[in-house]
Amino acid sequence: MTIYLSDHATFNSTQELNYNVSQHEQANHEKLTASNRTVLRFIARYSVKYAGASHLKASTIAEGTEKSERTVRRILSKLEALNIIERVTFTRPKSGGTGANIIVIQPFLSERVADRQAAENPRHASDEGGNSRKEPSSKREIQNYTNETGTAMLRHAIPKRLYDVMAPFFEGDVEGLYNAIGTLYKSKASVDPSILCEEHSDYTGAFMNVMRRFKEGYIRNLNGYLYSTWQAVTSTISRREARRESRGSTSGLSDWFAQELSREISQEVAEGIAT
Repeated sequence: MTIYLSDHATFNSTQELNYNVSQHEQANHEKLTASNRTVLRFIARYSVKYAGASHLKASTIAEGTEKSERTVRRILSKLEALNIIERVTFTRPKSGGTGANIIVIQPFLSERVADRQAAENPRHASDEGGNSRKEPSSKREIQNYTNETGTAMLRHAIPKRLYDVMAPFFEGDVEGLYNAIGTLYKSKASVDPSILCEEHSDYTGAFMNVMRRFKEGYIRNLNGYLYSTWQAVTSTISRREARRESRGSTSGLSDWFAQELSREISQEVAEGIAT
């Protein structure tokens, strides 16, 4: 009876889920109270089977967190306003009536994306009445924009190098492009968050190969395949960077040994001349 939750899963593992919840908490540490965090973590514990999605009544959350239903509903509204969760109305298959909401924990996108858009589109905040959020961060929000507006926003939110390669494959599909870039950031963060995607052509090269195989019919779950591929790419880049740093440190050590050896030889020569 809960198989429908698989359609709303936002993560590929419990590790990803926990990481994104942690990132949400850190990014909103001044806005989230202890009660807010308690409710969010309770939802996360019930969102493991279908990572990121759960079917919870407010009364269930209230009982589990020892808070009133009124308080829980207020907290859920706040979490949704912060784009940490999304509540999806659930319609009972047989009776047709509405049941408890499906609560979907949203992926956390790197703040570098928002910072980039703020620099490239400084008028956006004033146009929206001072709203500091700079990119769409949920499926529901994307659906509120026309394709033209959504594409324009993503063009500012995504690094140009990535956008120029990825956008042509999602022409007219703003949500598809949004999901793909979200998959990229999630997969990279699960291996090495310090790596900047736009600085390595490995990511776009891997993307092109996956899309070719997808169009040929070899891939059914596109975002799942992209996630695994980009994880592997990140691991390769991380190892490559580590080897580069290692070679640099070894070179420095070799230079030190050479200097010491030269100094000792010069000293021995000097002593030999003196005697």
